[in-house]
Amino acid sequence: MSKAINAAVLGVILFLLAYCVCFWFGVMPKFYPMLGQVHIIPPPGNPIAVKFVGSALVGLVAGFVGFLVGLRLPLRSSTALHTLAWLAMIAACIYLIGRETAEYILG
Repeated sequence: MSKAINAAVLGVILFLLAYCVCFWFGVMPKFYPMLGQVHIIPPPGNPIAVKFVGSALVGLVAGFVGFLVGLRLPLRSSTALHTLAWLAMIAACIYLIGRETAEYILG
């Protein structure tokens, strides 16, 4: 395994974790580029697209940081990172499908 693959795997892990945590708590970043400010607020009402976009933006930033950290990890961490990535993907999938099913199909 190369360090780039380890970096990508760690980026995916942090992306999934950040995305799910933001989606769970309904937190989204609201950017004010003209003011140079970022505010973290819960979205008003229940606009599902806003939650997806805000959660995805936070996840992408976390994934990029994870990628940069992963480039610095030794090569011997490959097996542990790949195991952790699969666990994170399965947990995120179960969480997101379960939450959407409970909220929009059963609720």
